[in-house]
Amino acid sequence: MQLAPRTAVAVTAVPGPFEPQALRAHRLFESGDLDEARERISRVMQPHRLQPLGAGLGTPSRSHMDYTRLGDLGLGTIAFFGQPTRVDVEAVEDYHLLMFCLRGHAQVRSAGQTLTASTRSGVICAPGHSFLADLSPDCEQFVLRLDRRMVEAHLGLDEMPARFHAALDLRRPALQAWLDQLRLLAASPALLDTARRHPLVAVEMERLLVHLLHEGQGLGADTHDANLQITGIAPACVLRAERYMEEHAGSALRLVDIATAAGTPTRTLLEAFKRFRATSPMQHLQALRLERAHALLRAGASEPRNGAAQETTSVATIAFDCGFTHLGRFAQAYRRRYGVPPSVTLTARR
Repeated sequence: MQLAPRTAVAVTAVPGPFEPQALRAHRLFESGDLDEARERISRVMQPHRLQPLGAGLGTPSRSHMDYTRLGDLGLGTIAFFGQPTRVDVEAVEDYHLLMFCLRGHAQVRSAGQTLTASTRSGVICAPGHSFLADLSPDCEQFVLRLDRRMVEAHLGLDEMPARFHAALDLRRPALQAWLDQLRLLAASPALLDTARRHPLVAVEMERLLVHLLHEGQGLGADTHDANLQITGIAPACVLRAERYMEEHAGSALRLVDIATAAGTPTRTLLEAFKRFRATSPMQHLQALRLERAHALLRAGASEPRNGAAQETTSVATIAFDCGFTHLGRFAQAYRRRYGVPPSVTLTARR
């Protein structure tokens, strides 16, 4: 009897939970005071702001941080259990900040993108970019600090900065080797302690994690050119222009003002934005202004309002503060971006 050929079935292994047991032996602090937590975290990361979110919830029941360094790589966990908390970093210093959640979730805003961090997805924030994360009350973060010069040295990038995709999909098959290695390092006391005590082992762990992450995101040397636009590798004039617009979004800016601040001719700046950002400088500026207006409208005014006239005035004030000089065009652009008029966002919070 001839048997019919069996059809091959692809099976994707589902990894177990990421539990960094080895890191638990490196408890940096435990505290019920948010200011103390901010100060202790700032010592090993950088100065930042911590803000409780939600009225009447009191202070977090507890917070903690586990942290250790291996050469120019730092890894740890951070938790603020008990209430939603906002982490606000004005500009990440000279390192790549990688974050995902061991439990809970977070909404992260960085480099003009809003991304979700969870147990299945994370975020990588590049040096120089802001980092704003709203953490759920049950959120515990896993953080990886990758010093910029270390990353570029391992990748052999002498003339351009290293770039990673901001979105980190932990379910991506190509990233499983990186995730498995990171899980092993964070869960094995023997491996972690050996890497901490021996600089050569630490350097090898740096190299392995950097290359696995870079390759896992499809950013290897063989795909570099194809991923140029996607990864955001842009000339310095684009980065200077973006920084200038972020700092002066509420001011009356012309294209020539932005180009002058970036130190490049307007035509060069237009071509660079089109190639590396798939937009124009003025469109990027409008997006920044809309984002700021959206955040202010969501926050609302501190005092209660009565009547539609006050609502209209508040919307107008926020629009003008964010650099919009025509209220009608602002309302149209806002509705195209967020699907509702600005007044709806303002009233939805109450």
